[in-house]
Amino acid sequence: MEHQDEVGKLIAEDIAQTIGRTIAQKIAIGIALFLGFLFFIFIGGAFVMWLWNWLVPDLFGLRRVGFWEALGLLALCRILFGGFGHGGGHWKQPGPRRERKEWWKTSTKPSELDLRHDEAKPRPAAGLD
Repeated sequence: MEHQDEVGKLIAEDIAQTIGRTIAQKIAIGIALFLGFLFFIFIGGAFVMWLWNWLVPDLFGLRRVGFWEALGLLALCRILFGGFGHGGGHWKQPGPRRERKEWWKTSTKPSELDLRHDEAKPRPAAGLD
């Protein structure tokens, strides 16, 4: 009986160490990702500031910008033109990709055409051709 208790304690200690190690690894990965995110934000702001201060004052006569203004410009451009996830801005075609039909998958045989798709399309009013 004592041997089973010792084995059970060893297994419980091993599980506790493994769980503690995986939690510590996840925390370390989270911290590393956060620091990497901050680093790329810093690099992006510095790049926008450098590019703006190099081009815009000479070309358009506007004033130079600081780091925080460049970071604000970067965020504003991301909001207006880039969107937040799912592949870009607002001008992309709406709807899931699985609904799009590729030209090589469509059939030209009349018997295989999906007539329900044609019926769903709105038709112009009579006499407005």
